[in-house]
Amino acid sequence: MGDEVDAVVIGAGVVGLACAHELSRRLDTVVVIDREVGPGREISSRNSGVVHAGIYYPRNSLKTKLCIEGRKRLYAWCEAHEVPHAHTGKLIVATNAEDEARLRKIARHAHDVGAGELRLMSGEEARADEPELRCALALHSPESGVVDVHELIASLVREIHEADGATVYQTALKEVERAADSWVIRTTDTMGREAELETARIVNAAGLSAIDVARATGLPDWEIPWRLYPCKGSYFALGSGAPKTRNSLIYPLPEGGGLGVHITADISGARRAGPDAEFIDKIDYTVDESRAERFAAAVARYLPAIRPEHLTPDYSGIRPKLVGPEGGFADFVLAQPTSQPGVVHLIGIESPGLTAALAIGARVSTIIG
Repeated sequence: MGDEVDAVVIGAGVVGLACAHELSRRLDTVVVIDREVGPGREISSRNSGVVHAGIYYPRNSLKTKLCIEGRKRLYAWCEAHEVPHAHTGKLIVATNAEDEARLRKIARHAHDVGAGELRLMSGEEARADEPELRCALALHSPESGVVDVHELIASLVREIHEADGATVYQTALKEVERAADSWVIRTTDTMGREAELETARIVNAAGLSAIDVARATGLPDWEIPWRLYPCKGSYFALGSGAPKTRNSLIYPLPEGGGLGVHITADISGARRAGPDAEFIDKIDYTVDESRAERFAAAVARYLPAIRPEHLTPDYSGIRPKLVGPEGGFADFVLAQPTSQPGVVHLIGIESPGLTAALAIGARVSTIIG
C-alpha cells in the first residue's frame, strides 16, 4: 500500500469491484480492501447468479433504474470479457385465479418500467413448454439470464489490476479520520500489521458491515437512519430424480418480501431450489436439512411432482435487508452525506445488486467527484 491514493473502496464484492473499476478508469491510484481471503466471499458468491430484467420494483426506484441499466451493461461486459453467461429467459408462474390477476398486474408494471420484451402465456401454452408445470398463466421474460459470478468477479479484478489499481485482502478497516481535505484510513491485517492510507475518496461497499463502516468513518448516528436486517436464504440442490424442467429459471409470484422459492439452473446446468427468507441474529451459513420439507411444499405449488427426497442441502447466503420481517419495499441507498465530502455509503445492496453492479459503479464514480 502506498501512503496517498486517489480512492479507497471498502469491500471486494461485485459492487465494490464495479465501483473500483469505474474509478480506476479516470483516477491513477485506486485501492480495494477486504477482510476476507479473496474477492466476493460474502454476498456476491452466495446467490443464484441470476441476471434480472427489472420486473418487480417501483418505477422511479434505484432498484428499477440500476437493474435495467446494469443488465445491459452486464451482458455487454460478459461478451467483451468472455465471462460465461446465458440469456436463459425466465418464467413467472400463477397457479390460480387470484395469482393470475396479480401476474397480469406485474406484467403491466414490467412493461411500463421498461423491463424488456415480455410475453404472457396461457396455462396451456406454458405446460406445452414445461409439461411438469401447474399453471394458470405464466409471464416469460427473455431478458433474464444467468452469469458465472466467480468469473465475473475475476474479470473485474483483472481490469482493476490492469489499470494499476490494487486489491488487498485479509485487511480490516480499523478507523477513519478526517485530515484537512482528505481522509486517513487505518487498517490492520490478519497478522496484526497496521497500515495507513490518505485518500480524497472513500466508497463504503461493505455489504453486511456497511453501517459499521459508516460509523467508523465518523458519520454520526443522526445521519445513519438505516438499520440492516440480515436475512438468510438457503438453497437446496435438485437431485437426478427431481422432475426435469426445460426452463432454467422458474419463479412463483413474489411473497413475504422476496421472490419466493424458485428453481434456477446455473451456467453449468446445476439446478437448485431457493432461496427462502429467514431473518437471523448472527451470521451462520449452515443449511438446515430439515427445511427440505417446506422447500418441497413451496415448489410443489407450481411443480407438483417435487418431493423432499429430491432436495439436498447446498449453500446459503445472507442479504443486507433494510426492512425486517414485516416486509415492505426498501430501495438501494447511495448516500453522500454533506458532512463527508468524497465519501459514498452503499447501504442495503441486496437483490438485484449483482445485476445492477456495473450501473452502481458508474453512478458512484459520477457522484463521488
